Amino acid sequence: MKSSSTRIQYLDGIRFKRVVNAAAKRLIEKHGHLNDINVFPVPDGDTGSNMAGTMDNVVKKSADTLDQSIGKMSEVIAESALLGARGNSGVILAQFFCGFSEGVKGLQRVTLKDFSDAASNASKRALEAISEPKEGTILTVIRDWSDHLSANHQNYNNFHDLLYDSLEHAKESVLATKEKLASLKAADVVDAGALGFVYLLEGIVEFTERGSLNRQEEQSIIPEPSAGVHDRVAVDSLTYSFCTECMISGEGIDRDALRKEVGELGDSLVVAGTSSKVRVHVHTNEPETVFQIAAEYGEVSHHKKEDMLEQHRNLLTVKEQRTGILTDSTCDLPDELIKKYDIHVAPLKLYMDGNELLDKVDISTEEFNKKLADSKSVQTSQPSPGHYKALYEKLNADYEEVLAMHVMAIHSGTFQSSKNMGASILDDPHAIDTYTVTGGLGLVTLEAAKLAQQGKGAKEIAEKVEEMRKNVFVLVAMDTVDFAVRGGRLNKNIGTIAKLFNIKPVLEFATRNEGLCGIVAKCFGVRHSEARLIKLLKKRVQGKTNLRFAITHVEAPEKAKRLTDMIKKEFHSDIEFELQAAPVLGCYSGPGACAVSVLCDS
Repeated sequence: MKSSSTRIQYLDGIRFKRVVNAAAKRLIEKHGHLNDINVFPVPDGDTGSNMAGTMDNVVKKSADTLDQSIGKMSEVIAESALLGARGNSGVILAQFFCGFSEGVKGLQRVTLKDFSDAASNASKRALEAISEPKEGTILTVIRDWSDHLSANHQNYNNFHDLLYDSLEHAKESVLATKEKLASLKAADVVDAGALGFVYLLEGIVEFTERGSLNRQEEQSIIPEPSAGVHDRVAVDSLTYSFCTECMISGEGIDRDALRKEVGELGDSLVVAGTSSKVRVHVHTNEPETVFQIAAEYGEVSHHKKEDMLEQHRNLLTVKEQRTGILTDSTCDLPDELIKKYDIHVAPLKLYMDGNELLDKVDISTEEFNKKLADSKSVQTSQPSPGHYKALYEKLNADYEEVLAMHVMAIHSGTFQSSKNMGASILDDPHAIDTYTVTGGLGLVTLEAAKLAQQGKGAKEIAEKVEEMRKNVFVLVAMDTVDFAVRGGRLNKNIGTIAKLFNIKPVLEFATRNEGLCGIVAKCFGVRHSEARLIKLLKKRVQGKTNLRFAITHVEAPEKAKRLTDMIKKEFHSDIEFELQAAPVLGCYSGPGACAVSVLCDS
């Protein structure tokens, strides 16, 4: 047994938050190692990122909470974990915190026995959340750890000594996982989720010993994995392809009934939370059906579906690519191109009638744009620091360099926030204000991603992007001026006149003016505005070559088709892609808007 220098004999709310922050810091530091050894239940290499993302949300959401009561503080931490839970192990962690919160409910502070009892309850609840628990996973280590606490807490008089001793027991448990699951034995690794829990405990023990987060690097209990971990467990197919998740909010949610319904659609099912907030994780081939079932139990948010087989194949591919590509959700590109070129997207925040939503996470572009016409207020805000941090850390782990390309800074703080976070994480950060948005940003990002796949470095690609932005044009034919007035892009008096005379303006995001948005034509009627847009476009691209077009619209498929036909006729060119525009365009242009973007060579 190790003697401590900091003799903590009770935990209150503030101390509990501090030890949880220490645990999160240690896990986030080691998340790349966890990704490298992640082979169970699916060898898709994301357990570390999922657990780190879950804990990062806990740290962020509890940062301003100063409640001295451990009962109240644990409620905040449990809810934060639920809201930020990602992946199988992340949702199990969230259920662990919910069980712990239940165990300390109403308490101001906890003794060693109280803590031990709460840990036992947390272990029990985590196990209950899993439909088909397996030996040799995070659940096994949590159980072994909590059992050791229960059997030994009376032998100690301070938290550090008890936690240090229980950590050593948890380390033995995680080493034993290799022999309990065939896939772990085949890959010669321990379970990634189980090791992640041990990293959490290491962070706590280090904090209770030194009273700070200035950890001195020690030899990990698990050596770095040998090459080819994922090759040793490679698969050509999966029974269930999509890792599917969502959050349900309501009253009296029947988790057992929910578990039974969703359980028929796949495996690796975790139903975590409380009677009012439930996080669902399942591997399935029918993600949309899962979301439909969830909607019968309450309001559904935080939708996620990821193709695990594609993630696995990406891990098996020997990448010559040096540079990872990051953009934001104002970048309009089809999902298949985002996946094909491994483009990472930071989601903007959307505010619709007082509800905060994550763009393309909590709500799809199509859903958002459909609701625009009936909304009373819509706004957008830059991605959160937590999302940027998680994305930069993942890209830093996967690539030698990172290039971030974002919506014009003149209208958004998105670029500057990304640049600041990149500078704090990367040794050699590269960030570009593209001066453009929607399909224009999509076209530029796509070209950059293609250069990255050719093995180009971030600096070289950035230089080419700076050249590209001189030759990208985005023009928008609008159907209403109401949203431009409401968003401050159009003077109210001008808006009144435009409505009175049925004026349909054409907007331009001008890269020659760093992306400044302005009215470039005032037209009488829809068809006139479309014809005028094409005329302006011809003027912009005169003398230029290699024209690549994209069309994005806000609930205006017929207008998009007409403009597509006009482009084919006038420019003898096909469209690179057509899709619904990012909500940021709809917020300021409204339903019926259609943007034509073009990227060309000088």
